[in-house]
This record gives sequence, structure tokens and C-alpha cells, in this order.
Amino acid sequence: MKALFIGGSGYIGKNLMKLMNHEETAYYSRHKIEGKEYDGFNWIQGDVSEKDKLIPLIQSYDVIYYLANTYSTDEKESFAANVQGIKDVATEVKRIDKNQRLIYFSSINVHYGQNEYFRTRRTGEDNAALVKNHLNVRLSFVFGGDGDYLSSTIASLLKKGLDRFEKGGRICPTHIQDLAETIKKSEGIFGSIYTNSTSQLTFVDCINIYAKHFGLPEVKEMSGFLARNTGSKLIEEGKIDKITYDRVMADYYRESSSLIRFVKEEKKYEDYVAQLLKA
Repeated sequence: MKALFIGGSGYIGKNLMKLMNHEETAYYSRHKIEGKEYDGFNWIQGDVSEKDKLIPLIQSYDVIYYLANTYSTDEKESFAANVQGIKDVATEVKRIDKNQRLIYFSSINVHYGQNEYFRTRRTGEDNAALVKNHLNVRLSFVFGGDGDYLSSTIASLLKKGLDRFEKGGRICPTHIQDLAETIKKSEGIFGSIYTNSTSQLTFVDCINIYAKHFGLPEVKEMSGFLARNTGSKLIEEGKIDKITYDRVMADYYRESSSLIRFVKEEKKYEDYVAQLLKA
């Protein structure tokens, strides 16, 4: 089976390329992934806005992973990556009509988030649904693998002197290998799936797990009256951006998660961080 990863040089894309084990894999991205372990994947340089370059590629692949994404607050940039790109791809897959699989990566809180990121992701899901053989993968926060997104975000915040954070929802961190296994076992599913773990960890919990293992000061969890304006102050101080703050404050736990159904023994964030320390 031949696979095309659109926006594949990002964190989730480059890890899934190694984990999904397709017979032939190419990734369409502005940037080439450095590292010998990626030499076996065909890099096709391009941007999702370059429709004349991207669309002719679609017919050559059995499964298309759409991972192009931006957390930018710029409406034009968000629309190009999160809305128009997937619409162009879905329209072409539908035109070809060869039952190609289209997998679009979204967010669990896609229907509840109020910022530009969530809004464009909602529209992106609608566009992916133009194709019958589609799967909208609604993610929680993902960790592990090459370029671990969750831990790098936490490390960056701690480096900026983060010492307090408002108590938020459960971010249910999911290991990248568990995500890959869930997608593999969802081969016959059409529509949308949730991929959160059973973990009840909040973002502050994850921060303090990381801080404890690396001998860093604990971040104080703020709640109730004491939490007033905490987020606004952190954003004003440049310690976190508005979209990231909104994302980590949301609750990602869903009992109907496909990961809970398909993965017998989930990888835990606590164990992962402990292994990081030994590495």
C-alpha cells in the first residue's frame, strides 16, 4: 500500500511514517526531515497552498494522511492549512473515485473550542467528510517518539520561569505508538474517532511530573478565586500563547475513545518521563 503524508515533516507525521509500515511512503512538505531513519521516505517539496503541485500527486496513493496544520492566529494562514488544503485534497479523492483512504487529523474538542484553531478544524472535518472512505482522527495531546511535542512544550514553559498555572481539564496524553496502533485497527471505520488515553492527567499534572523527574520547582495549581486572570497574565508575560492556553485548558476525556478500545496496555506519561531521565 502506498501512502502520502501531507504536512508529514511535523511531529505526528514524521513519527507515524515510521510506525504505520506502509510498503511505500512519501511526504509532501516545505521541509525535509533530517536523519538517516527518514532516508527511505520520498520527500516531495511543496506547500498545501500550491494546488497545482499537490493535486496531481493524489491519484498515485492508496491512503492520504492530511497533517498540514497551523496554530497561527492569522486567519489567512489558518484557512489555507486547516480548511482549503483539505478541501482541495478531498475534492480530488472524490473525483478520482477509487476508494482511496483519507485520514484527517483534528482535535477532540473540535466542536467546543472557541478560537480560530478549533473553528477551522471543524470546517476541515466537514471537508474530509466529502469522501466516503474518510477518517477524522480527533486527538488529545500526544507524547513520545521523535520530537515529543508535549514534553518539549512543558520544557519550554519551565524554561520561561513558569511557576503557576490554572487547573484545567484532563488532557489525557496519548503515546504516539498507541495512536499509530489505534489508526491501524480503525481501518474499516468511516467517520470520526477519539484517540484519548484513559489518563486523568491535567496539563498541570504533566508539568509537575516532568518537573519532579528533572529536579525542577513544582508549578502551583491555581483554582477558584485565586485563578482569576492567571491565563491572561501568563499570555501577557509571553510565557504561553492564547491558542496553546485554550487547548491545554480543555477537557479531552471521552469514554468512547477508540484507543481505549484497541490498545490493551496504554503507555503512561509518568513512565515515559522516567525513561527520559535515564536516557
